[in-house]
Amino acid sequence: MVGNYLESVKARLVAGYPIFIYDSEGREDESDMVFFAGAIDTYSITISRKFAGGLTCYVMPLSVGRELGIKYAEEILNLTGYAKLTQKRLSYGDPPNFSLWVNHISVRTGVRDADKAKTIRGLDEVTKLVTEERNSTAAMSKFYAEFVSPGHVPILMGRGLNVRKGHTELALAIAEILGLRPSMVITEVLSDGGAASLHEVKKLAEKFTTYVLRTDEILELWDRLKQGYHHTRIDNDSKM
Repeated sequence: MVGNYLESVKARLVAGYPIFIYDSEGREDESDMVFFAGAIDTYSITISRKFAGGLTCYVMPLSVGRELGIKYAEEILNLTGYAKLTQKRLSYGDPPNFSLWVNHISVRTGVRDADKAKTIRGLDEVTKLVTEERNSTAAMSKFYAEFVSPGHVPILMGRGLNVRKGHTELALAIAEILGLRPSMVITEVLSDGGAASLHEVKKLAEKFTTYVLRTDEILELWDRLKQGYHHTRIDNDSKM
């Protein structure tokens, strides 16, 4: 049953293990290694660096970013005279979700695995203040007191699946489907010279005894969640 399957996916994330999200061939044709930020530790970042290899980003909803008073990098650059750079798009077409790049003020250099883990845990605490404790004032105070920018952890602000269907939005959708706070970490899974194939990602998922979810599956789950259904089907091919 899908309920048991989703509980297993949630259990892996809460225990600090990754899952993988595969974006469709018609868009990025890439997979991301995805962690729940509330369970991030140094080993999580080491896994991301060694076995995924792409850019490790912290993911929050746009609504949380707005509560903190932060903007997309594109908005900031437009305000400072760089519109000629921001008006172009990559081939998959969507606007980028990048906002600020930050370090926690207590880290050594920011780039080390332990440093990135500390920065991400701090960002998760900020998001928790907004989404669970409903205390945006405390969240904003914590964010501006404890973080420095520029840094080594990019913040991505999800625009919602109705606007964009990238890994940022898909990771946040999974969090909502599973009842986790919208606070995730994503890293592209790379191979020599390009993105790892779906076959390679499935082999990596086997290594970590975890799951690969595809865009269409997440969208189906999302639609059923919004329509109030509690049961759906996920192809067994998406499992370990």
